[in-house]
Amino acid sequence: MVLQFPSGLKQIKGFTVDTFGQHGNISQEKQKNRTKESLVTSKLLFGETHVNSINKKIAFTGWILLFLFSAAGAFAAQRPYPFLTKITRSAYPHAHAVLAKENEHIRFRKDGRYVDRDEIFMTILDEKGKQSEKIQSFYINRDYAKLTVKVMEVIKPDGRVVPVDLAANSREDTPLSNTEANIYDPTQKVLKVFLPDLQVGDTIHYRVLRDYFKSIIPNHLYGMALGQYTFPVRFYQFTLEGPESVKLHTLIKDRVRGTVSYTARQEGGQRIYQWTFRNVPQITPEPAMPSFTRVAMRLLYSTLASWEEASRWYAALVEPKLSPTPEIIRKVKALTKGLSGNAAKARAIYYFVAQKIRYMGITAEKNRPGFEPHAVSLTFNRRYGVCRDKAALLVSMLRVAGLKANMVLVSVGSKLDREIPVPYFNHAVAVLRDETKTPLTYMDPTSETSKQFFPDYERDSSSLIADKHGETLRITPTLSPDRNLFQVTIRDVFSSGLSLYGKINGVCTGFIDTVFRSIMMAKGQQEREAFLLRMFKRRYPGIEMGHVRCSNPADRTAPFSFSIDFRIKKAAVSGEKGVVFLLPLSNMKNPGVLDRWILGKANMVSRKYPLRFGYTYMTRIREVINFKEIPLEIRLPATSNISDNIVDCRTSYALKKDSALVITREFALKKIEVTPEQYKQILSVQHDRQIKEILPVVLRSQK
Repeated sequence: MVLQFPSGLKQIKGFTVDTFGQHGNISQEKQKNRTKESLVTSKLLFGETHVNSINKKIAFTGWILLFLFSAAGAFAAQRPYPFLTKITRSAYPHAHAVLAKENEHIRFRKDGRYVDRDEIFMTILDEKGKQSEKIQSFYINRDYAKLTVKVMEVIKPDGRVVPVDLAANSREDTPLSNTEANIYDPTQKVLKVFLPDLQVGDTIHYRVLRDYFKSIIPNHLYGMALGQYTFPVRFYQFTLEGPESVKLHTLIKDRVRGTVSYTARQEGGQRIYQWTFRNVPQITPEPAMPSFTRVAMRLLYSTLASWEEASRWYAALVEPKLSPTPEIIRKVKALTKGLSGNAAKARAIYYFVAQKIRYMGITAEKNRPGFEPHAVSLTFNRRYGVCRDKAALLVSMLRVAGLKANMVLVSVGSKLDREIPVPYFNHAVAVLRDETKTPLTYMDPTSETSKQFFPDYERDSSSLIADKHGETLRITPTLSPDRNLFQVTIRDVFSSGLSLYGKINGVCTGFIDTVFRSIMMAKGQQEREAFLLRMFKRRYPGIEMGHVRCSNPADRTAPFSFSIDFRIKKAAVSGEKGVVFLLPLSNMKNPGVLDRWILGKANMVSRKYPLRFGYTYMTRIREVINFKEIPLEIRLPATSNISDNIVDCRTSYALKKDSALVITREFALKKIEVTPEQYKQILSVQHDRQIKEILPVVLRSQK
């Protein structure tokens, strides 16, 4: 079951992934756990495609595959399949389903077109497997390929074969994610097939022929074949056959020892490459792990000699679309009038494209639908477009302003393998470069409510700049944690009645600013105030709050900020001999906006796979406590600060001349992703933070 991201909508074992040329819904959980039904919406590349997991094959879908189902090919003949007797619960005690057997053969031409013949047997072992497999989803794009189902049937344990009536048990719809994102593509459909007689112990058997009559990159073939999934693979044979004159680059990554063999031979002017995967153990998914295709055993293949070749191809595709019209030139002049410096000009142009060009569109390109942007004149006049359209308009307008800008392909939230050029990108953005072509600033104009040019969820991801001279694969830069800063200043008074009262002031920058704005812009004034009150009440039980003020979330000229008056009636506990145990407000649990959400992902004792946090950030809390009655003695908790290349976790105490106590707590997460070894350091930090939350300041009064 080969993954042909840019080359077609390809049904693959176990889950689906939207691919190069599409926007869509990616279910991270379904990539890792085939039993979960929830879908996580994510913006992806050049259109909108709803991605739905089908437990049988990981349907890595691209947007370029036409599935032409034919019921005439289904039949119910009694045929012996002795290998199915080896698929038992005792042989596979932890599996919901097993890939009993698959034979896939791809025959390709010099021009990149190919035919894929695939036969699959998937056995259901329990109720979870049945529920996951009873509906099969196929995504259709008639611009690039067609598919004929030769056989679709269910094999019963006693050998009976029950054909599936496709006409009676299938339905073709428009992908829901398309309409949700205001995208209309008449060539993209999803065909859902219901298996009405599927039971535990049954085997789903189908044979399909996929005819890719148009290649994405002319004269090239590339793809990925997964040899490992979240279910066991008993046998999978994958064959590539093509002209001897075509150079094919291949590599197996994350090989599972002793499970794969390889042969190659020449025959009749063709070269035949064959890989056989046997008895491959299933992967047990972990929460917040990277993309499945980064950890599973996988075969990469490509006729592209380098990433530079892919870069030149995309540059040639998009450059003719970037020519500005007189109207665009006049608009750029109006936007930049009176502005000095490239940064100010870039900011004005970016916010125009991000906020005034609506994210929606109709896919009607003729050359490479789903990849090529519309002419910038069309996007500008219509005032709408999908990501590639908005990125192209932004690049064109930046160039009019005298800035060096290019379009960029991004694999959002994931990294591609550098060794073999398999351009599975899923988004298009823009980049500003300097005189040496070094990237300066990445810009994503689909982020319509953000003050940031480039959202954090697209950082630490593979990217490829479209350049006529060719560019290599890069990683989008990670922000310094202090660029995503949540800073809270608390000024309060501790009274003899053991209460604390004062004011909280908060200021947000970077992604945290974006989070607050996106929440607050959807709320009225009273709802905004209620949201802020709930946020702190959850962090410090017993706090009473009132008189909330917050800045206008629609005003992007200044960071989002707020202030709240508060009172804690019982902030301390009295002991013997005038001793008081005070828990300052800065001791609150998970004081930052992102702490609980991001650090909460570290919820396992150990990990086999990396943990992807997705963001870097910093939380800084500074509390100044004044005492209504100055204590005779102040005893401060011992501090144990942690600082390394992953996190900074610091607490400091200082006494001012006026006897005010200043407490500063800082936490910074420096890595978007950590290895299993580094994960242990995250657990140590969590433990340290939990201890600091309950350590009081000890006061002794003069009485």
